[in-house]
Amino acid sequence: MSDYRFIRFEHSKFRADVILNRPAKNILNYEMLEELVDALGQVREDETLKVLTVRGSGGTFCGGIERQERTAERVGLTMPLFTRMFDYLNDIHGITIAAIQGEAVDGGFELAAFCDVNFATESAVFQHPEITFGHYPPIAAAILPRLVGRNRAVDWIISGDKISAREAYRAGLVTRLVREGELKEEVDRYANKIVKYSAPAVVWAKRSIDSSLYSPAMEAMRTSESTYMVELMKNIDPHEGLKAAIEGREPKWREM
Repeated sequence: MSDYRFIRFEHSKFRADVILNRPAKNILNYEMLEELVDALGQVREDETLKVLTVRGSGGTFCGGIERQERTAERVGLTMPLFTRMFDYLNDIHGITIAAIQGEAVDGGFELAAFCDVNFATESAVFQHPEITFGHYPPIAAAILPRLVGRNRAVDWIISGDKISAREAYRAGLVTRLVREGELKEEVDRYANKIVKYSAPAVVWAKRSIDSSLYSPAMEAMRTSESTYMVELMKNIDPHEGLKAAIEGREPKWREM
């Protein structure tokens, strides 16, 4: 792809920038995921790349995956593409930075959590609401326990509660809190500092850290996706819950 509809992609020497650009909340649909995978595919084997930033336009990071993309007819197409995005992010040689303002919800939460460094404004909000419509976030189930601890990950995923940026910072998910209106400036300052460093030093420092963390995490991610697709989605509840959410009514869960 050369022309993108739902993202902006900028690639210069040592740095790449991905900007989510689907008003109003940068909610991910299949075409947007295709564009993200295409853009990441252009830089995933670039050994000179030192920094990749991901941010949202319009005052919010990402409102998650469009619910229609989770229906029985669509999920078999969308979920493998969604997982491939994380595979490509994992292949990036340089540091990945998420710039979070507004909402990081559902798949947007997972995208932010997967990046190496997270900058967030103090008003940013994180949430995994999937449990409310009979689903769960498979990427988060694999990586959140490694980032914030098992019990906190269970709480965040099972409660569906909103998490403030300050709470996420205390938990270790958010790396740096920044003032409102200063997010891009602070991310650029950090990125420009990394760009001045040795590419092999940046790459191998990251790989050494990831060897103890993300090798098992990536395996867990694939197991979690398989469980989501093979075990959860063969039940009635996730389909009823999603239909109810789309229709704006309370779900009627299957009685055990």
